Amino acid sequence: MNQIFYPRSLVVVGVSDKADNLARHIASNLIEFGYQGELYLLGRNEGYTLDRPIYNSVKQLPAGLDLAIILTPAETVPGLLDELGAHGIRYAVIESAGFSEFSEEGAKLEKKIHQIAQKWGMRLIGPNCIGIICTESGICTIFVPTDPQEIRPGTISLVSQSGGVVLTCIDMLAAAGLGISKSVSVGNKVDLKESDYLAYLVNDLATQVILLYLESIVEGRQLVELAAQSPKPIIVYKSNTSQASAKIAQSHTAALANDEGIVNAAFRQFGITRAMTFREMMIYSKGFVLPPVRGNRLAVFSRSGGHAIIAVDCASQFGFELPPYSDELIEKAQPFFRVNVIERMNPLDLGTVFNFEAYPVLIEEAIRLNQADAILLIFNYRRETIPIAREVAEKIKSLSQQHHIPVALCYFTETSEFNYLEQNLGFPIFSEVYEAIQALAASRDHYRRLELLRTAPTSALFLPNDAQSKAHWVISRKSSALLALDQAMQVCESYGLPVAPWAKVYNLSQAVEVSARIGYPVVVKAISEQVTHKTDVGAVALNIPDQVLLASAMLEMEQRFSQQGLEPPEQFLIQKMLNGGREMILGAKRDPSFGPVLLLGLGGIYAEALQDIAIRLAPVSRADVEEMLNELRGARLLRGIRGQPPADRAALVDAMLRLSQLMMDCEEILEIDLNPALVFEHGLQIVDARIVLKT
Repeated sequence: MNQIFYPRSLVVVGVSDKADNLARHIASNLIEFGYQGELYLLGRNEGYTLDRPIYNSVKQLPAGLDLAIILTPAETVPGLLDELGAHGIRYAVIESAGFSEFSEEGAKLEKKIHQIAQKWGMRLIGPNCIGIICTESGICTIFVPTDPQEIRPGTISLVSQSGGVVLTCIDMLAAAGLGISKSVSVGNKVDLKESDYLAYLVNDLATQVILLYLESIVEGRQLVELAAQSPKPIIVYKSNTSQASAKIAQSHTAALANDEGIVNAAFRQFGITRAMTFREMMIYSKGFVLPPVRGNRLAVFSRSGGHAIIAVDCASQFGFELPPYSDELIEKAQPFFRVNVIERMNPLDLGTVFNFEAYPVLIEEAIRLNQADAILLIFNYRRETIPIAREVAEKIKSLSQQHHIPVALCYFTETSEFNYLEQNLGFPIFSEVYEAIQALAASRDHYRRLELLRTAPTSALFLPNDAQSKAHWVISRKSSALLALDQAMQVCESYGLPVAPWAKVYNLSQAVEVSARIGYPVVVKAISEQVTHKTDVGAVALNIPDQVLLASAMLEMEQRFSQQGLEPPEQFLIQKMLNGGREMILGAKRDPSFGPVLLLGLGGIYAEALQDIAIRLAPVSRADVEEMLNELRGARLLRGIRGQPPADRAALVDAMLRLSQLMMDCEEILEIDLNPALVFEHGLQIVDARIVLKT
C-alpha cells in the first residue's frame, strides 16, 4: 500500500497534448499537488506536454516503476497492463470505465485484466474509478482539473465505491474544517477490496478516522473483524438499502434477518458507526476528531436558557446523564454572575454572565473537578462579540487538547462567522445542539463497545464430547436440503439444546405406544419433505388427550394432505404437549458476506408479524446474548408481568450459546429455526425445529 500512496516513481498512461485529455488532467493534478517523485507520461503518440515528454512505448520507460495510472479505452487496457507487468510494474490504478459495470463484453475484459494481474503478481485499484489521493505525498489522480486548495489536508481517510462520493466527501470535509489524509475510489474491485484498504489505514500513522462509503459488502466478516481490532473509529455510510434479496427466504429466520438487519447488528456489535447521510458522516467525523468520550456524564454550559432546555432533551434522547455541578464549581462561577443565587443545575445557564472570559475558566474548573466525561458549550453571540468569541474558542480548544477531554463547541452566530471558525479554528465546531450531542454519543458508544470487545470474558460452554460428530452423522443421512423434523430434533439434542420429549412413528399402533410412554396430552406433527410451514397445511394437531382422538387426528391429517394434492405422510412425530411458557424464536442463518448470524425474538406465529428481534454475528458471548435480550421490545414479558413468573433468562442464554457453537461447527447448515422455543420459570424446551442445508 505504501507503493500506492507513496510511490517514488509513476507513469500516467493515456496522455496526449490535447487540453481536454483526461489522463493529462491526472498528470497536471500530480504536478499541482506537489508530487516529488519521478513522473512519466505514456500515450499513443509521442509528444510533449506539461514540460515533459510523452512516450509511446512502455519499453521507453525505466524498468520497475512503482505505480501506473491508466486511463485509456477499456479494450486497450489488457494489452497495456500486460506490457507494464512485463516491464516490472507491480501496482496499477485503472480509472478506465467500460468493464463489468457496462456490459457482458466489459465483464470479459475485466476478467482478463484480473488474469494478467495474477500472471505478473500485480495489485490493482479499480477499474472504473477516480483513483487515489494522498495529501502527504502529493498524489491526486482525479481526472478533472483540481485546485489543491479544494482538498484540505487533514487526518481523515476515505474509502468509497463511488468516485462521485469521494468528491462530495472531500468538499464536505474541507467545508467542515476537517480535511483529508487519503482517499481511494475502489471502483469495480477486481482485485483490492475495502478490507485491504481498511487493514492498511488502521495502521496508517497519518490517519485518525476512517470513512467508508459502501453500496455492497462482499467481505462483511473480514470488515467487522478488522474494525474490532482497530484503535481508530470507523464510520460507514452504507447505501443500496432497499435492494430486495434475490433468494426467496425458506425460513422465518431468513425473512427476519435480512441484509439491512444484519448490517446494522454487525456494525453495532463490532464498534462501527453507521451514518445514514453525508451530513451524519461529517457530524460523526467531528465527534471522533475530539478526544474520546469515556463515560456517560455530560456537563453543559449555555448562554441561552432555551438552548439549555434543548440540550436537556437531546442528552436524554442520547442517554447522557447531567449530574448537578459541585459547590466548588458554583463558588468559582459566583463572581462572574450578575445575580446572587446560582442554581447548581446542569446545564448551567450563563445568561447573566457578560464577561465571556468566564467560559474557559468555568470549563477548566469542571475539568479539574472531574465533573464530566464530555463538555458542551453553547454560545450564541452577535457581531460586536466576534473577537472575544474567537478567543474563547481558541482557549477551549487548548483546554480540550491539553487535558484530553472532549469539549463540543456549539456556536450560534452569523453564517459568515461560523464558516470562518470552521476554516480557521482547527477544531470541530457545531451549528446544532442536537448534532453536537449526537457526535459525543457516537464517540461514547464506539469506545464503550471497543472496551467490551477487549474485556469480554470467554463464555464457558460444556458440550457433549461427541456433539459435532453426532450432528455431522445426522446431517450426512439427509435426503434433501431440508432436514426431516426428526433429524432436526436430533441435531439440536446433539448440542445439548433441550427439546420437548418426542419420538418418530410410522403407524397408529406405534403412536399409541409412544403417547402412553410420553404421557398425554400430546402433539402430532406430520414428517414430510413437501411441507415448508406445517401450520399452513394442517400438519400439526395440538393437545390430544387420548388414543381415540389421536387416531382421529392422524387420519384427518392424511386426508388434509390428499385434499391439497400432497402425498399423505408416512411418518409422524409424537411430542409431549407443553402448556405455558413464553414463545421465543431462536434462529441462525449463514450470510454470504457476514457468515453465521444468530437471531433471537418473540416466537410462534408472531415471529414475522411483530419482528421484535435482535441479531448478532456468531460466535457470541453471554454478554452478547444478554444484550440481545435487553434490545427486545418484549423484554418486559420475560421479566414477568401481572403476577406471571419471570422467564429463565439463563436458560435462554445457554441455548443461544449452544446454537452459536452449532453454527460455527457445522458449515453445512444454511438456516435454523427453533420456533417456538418455550421458556419457563425454570428451563427451556424447543417445540419445533427446522434446518436447511447448503445445496
